[in-house]
Amino acid sequence: MRLEELYPLKGFKVTEITKTNSGKVFLKAASTSRSAICPYCQSPSQKRHSSYIRKPQALPCSNTLIQLVLSVQRYFCQDPDCIRKTFVERIPGTAHFYARRTTHLDALLKCIAFEMSAEAASRVCKQLSVQVSPDSVLRLIRKTHIFRGEHVRVLGVDDWAFRKGQNYGTILVDLEKRCAIELLPDRRQETLSKWLQRHPEIEIISRDRSFEYKAGIETGAPQAMQVVDRWHLLHNMQEKLQEIIPRQRKQGTSDVKTKETPSYRQRKKCFELVNYLHARGYSQRTIARVLGISRGTVRRYQEEAEVPNWQPRKRPPSQLDVYENYLRRRWAEGCRDISTLWKELQQKGYQGKRKSVARYLQRFRGKTPFRSARQLVWLFMKDASELQDEERIQLNSLFVESPKLQELYRLTQTFQQMISQQIPELLDGWLVLMENCGVKKLQNFALGLRQDYDAVRAALTYDWSNGQVEGQVNRLKTIKRQMYGRANFDLLRQRVLGPP
Repeated sequence: MRLEELYPLKGFKVTEITKTNSGKVFLKAASTSRSAICPYCQSPSQKRHSSYIRKPQALPCSNTLIQLVLSVQRYFCQDPDCIRKTFVERIPGTAHFYARRTTHLDALLKCIAFEMSAEAASRVCKQLSVQVSPDSVLRLIRKTHIFRGEHVRVLGVDDWAFRKGQNYGTILVDLEKRCAIELLPDRRQETLSKWLQRHPEIEIISRDRSFEYKAGIETGAPQAMQVVDRWHLLHNMQEKLQEIIPRQRKQGTSDVKTKETPSYRQRKKCFELVNYLHARGYSQRTIARVLGISRGTVRRYQEEAEVPNWQPRKRPPSQLDVYENYLRRRWAEGCRDISTLWKELQQKGYQGKRKSVARYLQRFRGKTPFRSARQLVWLFMKDASELQDEERIQLNSLFVESPKLQELYRLTQTFQQMISQQIPELLDGWLVLMENCGVKKLQNFALGLRQDYDAVRAALTYDWSNGQVEGQVNRLKTIKRQMYGRANFDLLRQRVLGPP
């Protein structure tokens, strides 16, 4: 095997190979061309002027750093109208114009740069005997040309966070090609609308239930059919149930009328004023300013059908929290003697009083098998055919406490079946039942679906969803965290949209 076959240099002949004391290898080669085309006027020339030396860094060989010393030809330009009298022949198969690295080494560095952070890429390249700094890796990413194609038929839209709760951007995904095609610096409807106006070929757009995106799509792509993501529908229903179920349980188990205390009468008066002003068309901000209460209180009074009761305060942290699992296990085993449990805790290092243990054990008395509203919501959303016997018994006992929850359970099961099996025929009847259920939060949820009726019905008819978009958002978050503090928007966009 010859050297040209092991380390090919197209258009060059190797003349000398030397190795320095540091282990670096210099590979000298001369161009074998007899003519070249002027890059400025595109006219051919065979009149040689002189030679020109280029020293691009090459791919390492057997963990050895390779430095090329290429002798290329300089020619006279024979076109009298050309702006240049001489020019150097181009060697695009080996190195680009003014490049300090070969095309093969550039391709390797580009692959590494788009897979990891700049600092990590520099450390990996050092192990590969390639000299490159973190800043050079970033420059390589920034100068990479991004091309994802112009024609988009099915688009997915979702937001992502620069900083959660503060700044957000928008990611656009081609659902047919399964790749991200653009990042927008914010999630305003004007920005999305301007981008959509440049792509009139879009036919279908999948999104979440954001009315900001809905307005932007209606303005920028009125011809496109909007499809609401089915997972977001189920998630929104789950959030509503998590707020409703605890209150319904409390109302079902409490038969004592609310005590008419002075604070209750004041709260009732404020509740009536809020609903009166809301009926007259005043905004939440105006009502809060006039009555001297927070906007959160105004919103809560508008959502409730009756005067809300004070919620119990969250228990403060206790020294016994570290022994909670042990106490809960002993309580389940039937041990109710406080002195016995107190002595057992003393053997484990507890130095508190018996009275503190007795007060802590009060929270275990009269508890249902469920520890949180989230577990109840999970049972409500779970397919009835997959429930275990114990779960059915728990749900039935819950319905005895509050018959209203049984009605909500039927509505939830219908909704879950309608979404999972994509049955659009159930939508109209289910919306009517939700609007007449008597629970204001669910009525507001149904009203929101009415306002987005076409997109919701399309979600039950077509298979498109935001599943791919959520995956791309997860990839974006991974890249953003990988880049530490250097994740500027332009650099982040290059890495998300660029190779591989």
